[in-house]
Amino acid sequence: MRKSIYCLFLLNIMNAQVNFTNDPNAGLSVDTNDQVIMYVTNKSETAGVKGFGLPAVQSETDLPYTGVNAPSIKIEILRGMLLFVKDTGQAMVFDGLVWSKAFEVEADNISRFQIDTISTTSGVALLPINSLIDKANYIADPLKLKTNLGNAGTDYNRLYIRQTGVYRINIKLNLTGPNNSFNKRLGAGLYVNDVKKLELLEGAVNHDGTNMRVNLDFSIYAMQGDYITLKAISEMQGTSYSVTNSSYVTVEKIL
Repeated sequence: MRKSIYCLFLLNIMNAQVNFTNDPNAGLSVDTNDQVIMYVTNKSETAGVKGFGLPAVQSETDLPYTGVNAPSIKIEILRGMLLFVKDTGQAMVFDGLVWSKAFEVEADNISRFQIDTISTTSGVALLPINSLIDKANYIADPLKLKTNLGNAGTDYNRLYIRQTGVYRINIKLNLTGPNNSFNKRLGAGLYVNDVKKLELLEGAVNHDGTNMRVNLDFSIYAMQGDYITLKAISEMQGTSYSVTNSSYVTVEKIL
């Protein structure tokens, strides 16, 4: 029986470099303008490059094949291409026609916001939720609960549900006020579309002699288009205290 062996050489299909080495200076010999490079080195824990990196762009507008350059027919050979977007912290995948999110570096089911300072003499205060994103301090919004919402008007206090599901909401309140304010139980109320759903109360915990803390968890089913508001509450009317801006609300989509 005659056996034939065929060899097929594919040249110049992709200009890419993949470098596996234990030499931390290996990058000196490659073209740093090449956007498809992977390094796996570990010669020194303090100086060696470890792991690998996707080619990156600064913003979503920098992705190729978008806007006026969007293809009208699927480019099959590019299906599955990945690019990391620095501004959003997302890796985007190209299906040959459009880009969509592949994954995020941060957990994509948890949003966390700072609660701004608010004071009350009645024992009840609608909590202002700041839309600031500060990823270095773990304030992010992959659930888009505060997307395009400013820190003014009714939207200041609202979290808008973009996806129907079950949400876990954690509220950490830092409180200051007269000592007699903390002889009563304090807590928070949760409202959906301005309708009260839940209230929780607990004894405030002395944090540092000046600040008292209350930490509460809610679980709630909410539908797309609903909005959530939160109120600090006391079991006694006429209680005076302030909620400081070292207070936070964390929302996790669990189902």
